[in-house]
Amino acid sequence: MSLPTVRLLSLLGLSTVSLLAQTPANYETALARYKECLSRLPFRYHTEGRDTLAKTRCGPALTVLTEDYTKPKEHTEDARYLLAHMIGRHFDKAEFCDALMMLRGSFSKPGDAWLWVQTLKIHADRVGDAEVIGIAIESKNVLHRAAAIAAIGLSKSGNLKGVVIPTCVQFPKKDREGDRMLLLGAMSGALWQNKSRVNDTDYREALTAYIGLLSDDVALSHTAKVQMGRHLQWILKGPALWVTPEPWLELMQRGDVKKTPSHNTVTAPRFFGVETDGERFCYILDMSDSMCKVISPGTKPPEPVVTGQRPAKKKRELFDETDLPWNKITNRWDLAREQLRISLYRLTPDKHFSVVWFGTEASTLDSCKGMQKATKANVDRVLAELDSIKVGEADQVRSPDGTLRGKTNLHAGLRRAFGLADKGIVNEFAFVDAQALIDGCDTIFLLSDGAPSIDDFEIEDKDYGEGEVVVDNEYKKPAPRSARLGYPGPYVDPEWIIADFHRMNAFRRIRLHCVGLGEANMDLLRRLAEAGHGQFFQFGEKKAAAPAGEPSKK
Repeated sequence: MSLPTVRLLSLLGLSTVSLLAQTPANYETALARYKECLSRLPFRYHTEGRDTLAKTRCGPALTVLTEDYTKPKEHTEDARYLLAHMIGRHFDKAEFCDALMMLRGSFSKPGDAWLWVQTLKIHADRVGDAEVIGIAIESKNVLHRAAAIAAIGLSKSGNLKGVVIPTCVQFPKKDREGDRMLLLGAMSGALWQNKSRVNDTDYREALTAYIGLLSDDVALSHTAKVQMGRHLQWILKGPALWVTPEPWLELMQRGDVKKTPSHNTVTAPRFFGVETDGERFCYILDMSDSMCKVISPGTKPPEPVVTGQRPAKKKRELFDETDLPWNKITNRWDLAREQLRISLYRLTPDKHFSVVWFGTEASTLDSCKGMQKATKANVDRVLAELDSIKVGEADQVRSPDGTLRGKTNLHAGLRRAFGLADKGIVNEFAFVDAQALIDGCDTIFLLSDGAPSIDDFEIEDKDYGEGEVVVDNEYKKPAPRSARLGYPGPYVDPEWIIADFHRMNAFRRIRLHCVGLGEANMDLLRRLAEAGHGQFFQFGEKKAAAPAGEPSKK
């Protein structure tokens, strides 16, 4: 029998301590809590203890955390990602730059690229960007070059011209496609982060060099050109996503950029009515047990008034939401399946796609273990698998609406999507992996109907008497305390999910659209879509929210 689960309340809600010249008065209290949390088994406690200590923002705390980064107790990769985020957030001061430089210099593995981004950003802001620019231009390690470019983009007044133009001049040759995509992602993000400077001379010179990479003689892949076209369209408010340099250069020569309306086409890929651009699509579907809930009649469209026989559409003709077979849709899973059917039918065979599901665990469907072309055969195989998935019997305590695949491990769904490549999922350092960069997805549709309730780090441990206990995090029915409990990891907390999304997308530049059903954490989905420059849509609402920085469409 499964153990009751503890919901740890307000673990990350300690107030930030003012940065003082001396060790703050509560440092010893924070250190004691850190040691207590590190002595426990759950990774969630490790994260809480580290963050509690980091929030003291003092030198002794940084010393402890840098030693921790050197050899984390457990979950080395994720512990370092989270520590890098905490360091970047809480130790942004000149007096810490020497210590951070020593830490950064001791770690050069692919997973440490996020530490480099965070610490180089602090260096650029507090000491100056000369050394960071030097790394971006001269380092023999392409990961360090990309991290330095990303750091300049995140810094308060980074010299984009100083890193973008030299990078474009000495851009890697075609046989180093992974390096190309890494540097291109870093430049795309840096330019986007500083889009408010679009009419500055230096920014325009950097942007002109970036546009030059679209020339035929550079021979970028089509996926790379789409990434560039997207960012240029967002920055310059272009009327279309062009993948050649001439239209962008012409647009820049007209003078200061003015806002122009966006143009969507009826053939655009779409899911739940959210239209997008892109070439390589990943659909992340919630398959938690709550997806078995019956759809409220009020959210279904009214029965149409039939004035004549409606002509039947052929397979792969342009379907849209008016073609949903509501007579086959009873629960949320039915709705997700039929919306995906429409979306896949709309893809042209030159597009690529895959489907990731998440419940207690997460993976791809068996019929699309990697990114594959949207041919009729591939689409039909995926739809056949989806049609074979049936709702299981209800459990009145843990899953009263029926069973699919358990709890809501949204973070794992995102992780698997970011690790996708043509041959399957990359499991280690996917955010900088060459294959994931080259042939992973460029667009994600994420569908969820519940707040995250579990991640990949759940573990059993004794009851520490903290938080409230529930039978199951999916339905949150209260339960009596017991000697042993199940503890989720840190990635049920929205703040850590969003922080990890920024890491995963630092060099990828994937566009993320989010759709929320039922009890989904709509604020989390909205913030994820904003971070991924995508749209957020709450089922039952009339229209999707516009991407960040754009007005809602009337």
